[in-house]
Amino acid sequence: MMNPIKIGPGGEFSLGDKNFVIEVGVAPKDHRPSTSAVFTIVKSEPYLRVYEELASGFSPRSILELGVFQGGSYVFLDKLFKPRRMSAVDIRPKPVKALLEYISRGENRFVRFGTSLCDGEKLREIILGELADELDLIVDDASHTYENTKISFELLFPFLSPGAIYVIEGWSWAHLPDYQSPEARFSNGHALSNLLLNKLC
Repeated sequence: MMNPIKIGPGGEFSLGDKNFVIEVGVAPKDHRPSTSAVFTIVKSEPYLRVYEELASGFSPRSILELGVFQGGSYVFLDKLFKPRRMSAVDIRPKPVKALLEYISRGENRFVRFGTSLCDGEKLREIILGELADELDLIVDDASHTYENTKISFELLFPFLSPGAIYVIEGWSWAHLPDYQSPEARFSNGHALSNLLLNKLC
């Protein structure tokens, strides 16, 4: 069991040789850009502890991340799980320079910007090529919408290896106080938790 990650009062922590700062509850346009010195990660401490616990008994050969934002989560997952291969997609066309620099120094590390999580052809290409058809962990922290999450889930689930794990972050957003007003983000959309209910019924 690895030593627990020590998170400072300002949300700062280190993992391996990389430094991170947690930023949650901030509008996307107001987040600090990641740099090679410090990566911004938009995951609260409870989320990080879940991954930390998972890593204590799970060693994925390959990881696919949907949605990278400032790249901090990609680097965090890579340093935590140390997979043989890792790839990610993000719908935003503008690359994250710090993440590209990080990837350029590693082996079998990939990211594709301007790529939809609903693009079945591209996802299949990534899994069979970049991930060597050894998909053990998927982390979906992308659209958070029921429709797009359902599409990518149905596209990707058949490629999972036996014993693999599929993580959908933020699935409970519709049940939180901040999302109850008509002006709230996604107020006209379907709750992401419907995906859970549909798959269980």
